[in-house]
Amino acid sequence: MTVDTYNVSHWNEATHAHERSILTAEQEYAFDALGFVVLPQLLSPAELLACRRRDSTSSDGLDELCGEGGTVGRYVRELCGDGFRQDGHARHVSAGAAGEHDEASLPLEGGVDTLDRAYINLTGWNGHNADGASLNRAGGAWEEVRIRQCQGLLVVIALTDSAAGECPLVVVPSSHKSGLPAPPLASSSPFVERPALEAGDVLLCAASTLHSVCPQGAGGELLVVSFISSSARPQMPPDQEDRPSLPAWAEGLGEAEQALLMGGDSRRVLLSDGTATWLSPADDAEVAQRASSALELGHPDDAAERWAFDTHGYLLVEGVMDDDWIDAAAASIDANLDRMMYRGVGVGEGDGDVTLADIPGAPTISGTGRPDLKGLFQLPAPHNAPFLRMLAHPAVIQRLNWMIGAGYRVTQNTALCHVKGSSGQMLHSGNTNPTCIGKHYEMVNGRVHTRSGINVAWQLSDVGPGDGGFVVVPGSHKSCYPLPHSVRTCNERAPIRHVPMRRGSVVFFLGGTVCHGAYRWESESPRRTALFTYGHDGRRPFAWPASIL
Repeated sequence: MTVDTYNVSHWNEATHAHERSILTAEQEYAFDALGFVVLPQLLSPAELLACRRRDSTSSDGLDELCGEGGTVGRYVRELCGDGFRQDGHARHVSAGAAGEHDEASLPLEGGVDTLDRAYINLTGWNGHNADGASLNRAGGAWEEVRIRQCQGLLVVIALTDSAAGECPLVVVPSSHKSGLPAPPLASSSPFVERPALEAGDVLLCAASTLHSVCPQGAGGELLVVSFISSSARPQMPPDQEDRPSLPAWAEGLGEAEQALLMGGDSRRVLLSDGTATWLSPADDAEVAQRASSALELGHPDDAAERWAFDTHGYLLVEGVMDDDWIDAAAASIDANLDRMMYRGVGVGEGDGDVTLADIPGAPTISGTGRPDLKGLFQLPAPHNAPFLRMLAHPAVIQRLNWMIGAGYRVTQNTALCHVKGSSGQMLHSGNTNPTCIGKHYEMVNGRVHTRSGINVAWQLSDVGPGDGGFVVVPGSHKSCYPLPHSVRTCNERAPIRHVPMRRGSVVFFLGGTVCHGAYRWESESPRRTALFTYGHDGRRPFAWPASIL
């Protein structure tokens, strides 16, 4: 009988190298298909004894076993990647324990509602120039890579034997890739399994696989430990001593604005129905983890907007601002032009942006640099007032909450102040340029799964078809191929779309995931755009939305 000889390797984002998997081909296949795998007799007798004697008051006594070089830790690193960490305390399940749960509807965790515990396995691309540097102005060679990351992993160590059908652990095979919410599942359901385990076995289960510890009086003894990747939020909140205070200029702002400036450090999140905003406790698991749905709040146009955003990676909303507001914002910018900085011209601290200014072979975007006015919220009063009004506007919050879920912070507030001849910007971002977990985008069960921030651009002047400014490659947030250099420099325009906009409009786009840039500004009238970025900072604790599973 012949034997398969293929090897499995994955791209390590931390080391930028291919690494051969320590799992066998059969184990890789089983984990990818089922969402869990059993590693038989992984622990030595001495390690098994140490687990039984572990001191739960001292980091669970698992540091050596589950560290990156440990017997179990090697496998956790394989699935979660470098920088993984234990998530919460280990749980000990006694032999013969009986749980208090409804056998007709098991309390399962995982499934489609695990935004921060996803199983990601995709093909992407890594790009380098001839000298090994990352691609920027010059073209170079691309290499196809496979990235696999389990953002959450359950490690189940069998301390004694559990016969098939009696194990305290319940799993629903293949549910880690399901695109729909699961119905209530009874313990007797054919979809539910209680795997057989022998003492010394280790079961690895993706956190996104429907699972639960539901002892029923006949199973063996288990030790259950959760781990997360470096890109996932912990279940435990950060040390309160690390909570930064608001800057002095923000202390007089409203509670909604302060919550957006604090992000994950705020104890509340901002919700909206599109006409009003309100604050909700951040420790509400359903609010903190689920993207709020305007469809449930009676907005018939929302379905069309979600379709447009999911399809194209950006959304244009017209008529958000009235004329007085627009005029006040534009006048505030004009009154503070002495504060501008010119990006891309190599002058000033931190001006190293290679996507701006004079770019060889890119006549459509090359220019005299990009004039930016940073810190709009901190302009002297009353010049900051029009921009603070934008910060927590219901039309923005309502859409951001279904785009990336509540609890984000604002990280950029800048005015783009182009004049005729000001530089455009090379196309950048995109799902595969370069590939990384942070650029992954999916729509599952009507909800967006992404780590990308959202750029929100308020248009204070009309932008006509020949004026220049914002361009985008629709659908590039789902692209399977790298961005060609000719498109990056806007010499090949076939996939590029320039977006004309009326003043008072707002455009939302996936800042880290959809490919975007700008043409050189060609209009005689100056460009006036207020650009904000909203994104999650990773500090808010992860909460399983048990009420909806």
